[in-house]
Amino acid sequence: MIQIYQYAVAALFIEAIVIFFYFQKKSLPTFQNIVFLIILSVITLATVAELGAGYLEEHSKEMSPNLLWVVECIYFTLNTSFGLLFTIYSFSAFDIYGKLKRRTIHALQISMLIPYFLSVLIIWLTPVLKDVYVLVFSFDPISGYQRGNNIWFYAICFTKAFYILLTFIVIIIFYKVIPHSKLQILYFYLIAVSSTALIQLFRYGLLVESFGMALVTLVYFFFIQKPEELVDTATYTLNQAALLRTLRYNLSVGKNFSCIAIYVDDTMFIANTFGINQMNNFLTDVGNFLKQKFSYANVFSRQQGCFCIVLRDCNEQKLNEVISVLNHRFQKAWERDNVELKLYIRLCIIHCPADANSAEEIIDIVNMISTDERYRQSVVFASEIDLNYRRRSIYIEHALRNGLTENRFDVFYQPIWSTSEKKLIGAEALIRLKDDQGHFISPEDFIPIAEKTGAILRIGEYVFESVCLNLSQIDIEEYGIKKIDINLSVAQCMQEILAEQILKIQSIYKVPTSVINLEITETAAAHTPEILLKNMQDLAAAGFELSLDDYGSGYSNMSYMLNLPFKMIKIDKYIVWAAFSDKRAEKALEATIRMIKSIGMTVLAEGVETPEQAEWLINSGCDFLQGFYYSRPIPKKEFLAIMKKTAEDSKSSEKNN
Repeated sequence: MIQIYQYAVAALFIEAIVIFFYFQKKSLPTFQNIVFLIILSVITLATVAELGAGYLEEHSKEMSPNLLWVVECIYFTLNTSFGLLFTIYSFSAFDIYGKLKRRTIHALQISMLIPYFLSVLIIWLTPVLKDVYVLVFSFDPISGYQRGNNIWFYAICFTKAFYILLTFIVIIIFYKVIPHSKLQILYFYLIAVSSTALIQLFRYGLLVESFGMALVTLVYFFFIQKPEELVDTATYTLNQAALLRTLRYNLSVGKNFSCIAIYVDDTMFIANTFGINQMNNFLTDVGNFLKQKFSYANVFSRQQGCFCIVLRDCNEQKLNEVISVLNHRFQKAWERDNVELKLYIRLCIIHCPADANSAEEIIDIVNMISTDERYRQSVVFASEIDLNYRRRSIYIEHALRNGLTENRFDVFYQPIWSTSEKKLIGAEALIRLKDDQGHFISPEDFIPIAEKTGAILRIGEYVFESVCLNLSQIDIEEYGIKKIDINLSVAQCMQEILAEQILKIQSIYKVPTSVINLEITETAAAHTPEILLKNMQDLAAAGFELSLDDYGSGYSNMSYMLNLPFKMIKIDKYIVWAAFSDKRAEKALEATIRMIKSIGMTVLAEGVETPEQAEWLINSGCDFLQGFYYSRPIPKKEFLAIMKKTAEDSKSSEKNN
């Protein structure tokens, strides 16, 4: 049969172009890049085998029969391999493995491998059984090469069609998460490979199938196979996107591996001292060292000063060798452009899936070690980390980020009892936060995180403005409200414009400053004495009452009471509770109350939960009491209802008297 070679020759030309540019790009040894290189090798060999088979078919009478059988078997094997390899490559390039469960991946792998190996078995049994039965093809001295017009030949054709169909099904399932531009490339793959295979099936002799495969490979190379997208441009190691893809793949296929995070400390100091460019140069040298020493593994750069190495089947001996190599190198200085610098590192060892069973969880651990002061030792094992604490922190950080925009914050009020007036005269404003499900998160949990992330500034401003808005909407005297206590965080007290911000909000809502009591903790007083003194003087001059909050829980320095313009001292609830379980604590609290009263300040005791506590504190001279005995923190409506009833009862009592 006459063979038309032009398309196969064109395919060879296209493959030569792709091979040239592939090696120009210096691709890193990722799973995706390795599979693509195998595909490139397979289609090139398949094209050569197709040209060779075509030539041998035309000159079958002159050639060795054994050579004819071997070349045809090689061609069919490589042609079938293309379908399997391209399906695997597509799943990797579009990160399909990371979106599937482990059982699904195993089932998918089996479903892809079984038809492939059966097809290869049928292909290579063809020359073995040639004298008994015709399978895929045959050679006849008179007719020459003949395709087997039977179930076995069409089974080979169906195997190639199966891989195309499988890719199409994946597109249907995951089309929402695959970028539109990549979907178009997938459609091109389906159309080009299907159409050229069908043309060659029905128009045998027109060697066009290899041209379709080469064309698809060319398009994938320039639009999908972009190794530079997975490279960190500063250090020339793999980047975070590549790390996530690698972690997801290893976890999804059930691989045991270890992720070793390497933190180069003091990168900000290096950048400030030597400049960002010089810091990047040093980190590039670190990346090159890691790639050279651990060429059998993948090296990733997550962020400035943080590298990760992913090692498969890493036993204790291998791990100790890695740690030893790293420590040995970093004990010596690094030299670059006549600058000599000693770099200090910390390591975090994460064994997967034992320590973490998702890529996101691994990244969370890496992030946690980089920022958490509790883990500053040279080597940290993930098995020793308080992961529940970290997960809880992440969950709270998420709630804080969305709290204001999604109206999850609310201001509750805990009523305050006046011992002289024997009634409720106000409340402390307390912030409350709900999560996605509407459940309250304890302030003891989210306030420290808000202070660390800086969200406390917005929260503090929100509380103050909410209180002013609520007070502006009612007749304060009608409700008998004489004071509302509002906490100022440490972060707020560190702001030089604190007084200016508070006065601006107060002027907008025209709330009497005498009703607002601003509470400042001992911690804030210790951290920002000069800035705080200026703010407090301005606020006191404007008529705000100022109080020292949680006295006894922190530094308990007398100078704060004497040198700052406080009018009230709030005794911490833990001091109050201790006084009712320990005689020495009781004597100390009693003396503290007398001392505060003697210098002309009022006293508020927190944490009052029983009538016995209330009676003792009143007898000891406390001016105000606050705690569950009087009321838990309650929403605004309930607080106003209680205050209105208290005011009405008070007026009724005065009339009767």
